[in-house]
Amino acid sequence: LTPGLPSLDEIYRRPYEEAQANGDVPSIPVQPISYGDAFHFMSQLSEHSVPDGWEGELNITYKILQSSDNTNVTFIEVNNVQNISTINNVIAVIYGTIEPDHMVILGNHRDAWTFGAVDPNSGTAVLMEIARLLSDLRDKGWRPGRTLVLCSWDAEEFSLIGSTEWVEDIQHLLG
Repeated sequence: LTPGLPSLDEIYRRPYEEAQANGDVPSIPVQPISYGDAFHFMSQLSEHSVPDGWEGELNITYKILQSSDNTNVTFIEVNNVQNISTINNVIAVIYGTIEPDHMVILGNHRDAWTFGAVDPNSGTAVLMEIARLLSDLRDKGWRPGRTLVLCSWDAEEFSLIGSTEWVEDIQHLLG
């Protein structure tokens, strides 16, 4: 609701209805489902091949219409709630000694769709290990030539919000 600007408390937020009227938010409901459910539902479709580029990774022939002799009916109830929530990005900076105004940025998101999901964990593990090693080096007096920025972004699963908001906030430094 703050396109091009960070969602800080002092920034004006457009009303949701205005963003919706301008087509800046999705106009159809979206519900993520599991691979198994997607396979089940997509395999029920048997007529009219999909256009080029619409094929996914399921091991089926992609169709877009259920045949008239298939009487299976599925109802999905979607109960999405539109709300504004606080997210928390975690940013660590080690300022460089030679070119402090040039940054090396390393980041990863840490949120996942479900509890125990492994999506962000390998990147988060690497990021945390790099942070630990850099801390050890700093304890020995080391400083990098360029500024190092380590980023752990929140809300990636909801349209890359954490990293987008962070970039909108520091875009004047990125050139």
